[in-house]
Amino acid sequence: MLNVDVNETDDELQIVAELHGLTANDIDVSVERGVLTIIAERQVNDGRGAERTIRVLSSMLLPSSVDAHKINAYFDDGVMTVTFPKHR
Repeated sequence: MLNVDVNETDDELQIVAELHGLTANDIDVSVERGVLTIIAERQVNDGRGAERTIRVLSSMLLPSSVDAHKINAYFDDGVMTVTFPKHR
């Protein structure tokens, strides 16, 4: 399960997702039709020589007050931060 915090100010909406143990290459962030989707996926060895895929997904409908086309996302030390400015 993905731990996600949503913070909102007068100027922006910020979504912070904890994705410890992953790299930036394991994560895909997208916005389509006003829905933010974060997918984290990686291959892990099960200890018996077989690999399996772990996939975590989180989606949320963005409020109409944000500009979904001006997404700013960055990943640092296991935390994905996605920010959207609000319409003026």
